[in-house]
Amino acid sequence: MTEWRIINEGEYSEAMHHALDEVLTDKLNSGDMRPTLRFWYRPHTSIPMGRFQAYHDEVEQDYVQDNNIEVVRRITGGGAMFSEPGKVITYSIYIPKDQVNGNIEESYQELDNFALEALQSLGLEVEYQPLNDIEHPDGKIGGASQLRKDNAVLHHTMMSYDLDTRKMLKALRIGKEKVSDKAIESAEKRVARISDHIEHSREEVIEALIENFVEDKDYDYGSLTKKELEEAEKLADEKFRTKEWNQKL
Repeated sequence: MTEWRIINEGEYSEAMHHALDEVLTDKLNSGDMRPTLRFWYRPHTSIPMGRFQAYHDEVEQDYVQDNNIEVVRRITGGGAMFSEPGKVITYSIYIPKDQVNGNIEESYQELDNFALEALQSLGLEVEYQPLNDIEHPDGKIGGASQLRKDNAVLHHTMMSYDLDTRKMLKALRIGKEKVSDKAIESAEKRVARISDHIEHSREEVIEALIENFVEDKDYDYGSLTKKELEEAEKLADEKFRTKEWNQKL
């Protein structure tokens, strides 16, 4: 049985996290890495936007620039999301393709099932909504996206622990009418936050996620290697910090 590496450390910029996703997925794809679950920690407010989204359609440029919000295009599809330090929970799963359901819709649910079970065990009422959303009766808690290679799948998920929904609505373009109080209230109803419904700290939620994930696996806690970090730093500079990549559409 393959031993999983669990990484629950390391604070990096948004660009660096996406570079790490690409580097680690490529390493697994070429057989140079074992399966890994990695949690993200960020020092800055940021917007990870989908691979195929148009920057000027998704981001309120003036607000983003005035507030030093880091906008980075992902290597996966899906929609733009909003992140604040300590207020979201993000994880990446790097898993061999032969361990993933070939049916895309079913694979999303299967790969996030450990998270749903963990959240439910903490008392949070959540369910999966196809294709890729984690939903609470009060709104969306989080969403996932994937990238598939010949031998590897990257599956990453971001959930709102305690996001400032009003800031999110100012940073993302969700139609011009969104700036009115009524529109903000309506949009806030579509976004749910973990901390509004359970007493557990973000750290406790992450611990529960890890415990549930490793329940049926051999694993150890690991760190990113010096080589992985160096490769990601180079890629972040060449790609994920550039206007050419982030604003090309």
